[in-house]
Amino acid sequence: MARFALALVLAGSVLGCSSTGSGPPQAWPATWSFPTNGRATAALGYASAQVGKQYCWGGTGPSCFDCSGLVQAAWRSAGVRLPRTSTEQGRVLADVRIDEVQPGDVLWWPHHVGLYAGNGEMIDAYHSGAGVVRRRAVVPERVLRVVP
Repeated sequence: MARFALALVLAGSVLGCSSTGSGPPQAWPATWSFPTNGRATAALGYASAQVGKQYCWGGTGPSCFDCSGLVQAAWRSAGVRLPRTSTEQGRVLADVRIDEVQPGDVLWWPHHVGLYAGNGEMIDAYHSGAGVVRRRAVVPERVLRVVP
């Protein structure tokens, strides 16, 4: 599907999935794009339906999630098996450049992951005070692509 780039810069916030933090906030180069395959669409649909649910460490759903549990469950709903933890997900998924980010890609930091939702937004299980949220994306250390 067509991908439209728009020169926007959105400010993010520090992530909170782990107690170690992930550094200072950075600007995010937002892109207006749409999932390029049905599996990414399904994974994002699942993740979107979880917004508002509670965060729980080690949670894989259906009532609560941690960050990697949400990513794993979202992609499982699309027929793709991913490892359980963010570290393991970082080991097996394919790296792509940030300017190639597409909806459904995994945004990765040490001890935290989320799904890029498009339009400069992400869906993640943020922390116990926020739960599963859709928010402005923060520039990740890595962008990972699920290649079924």
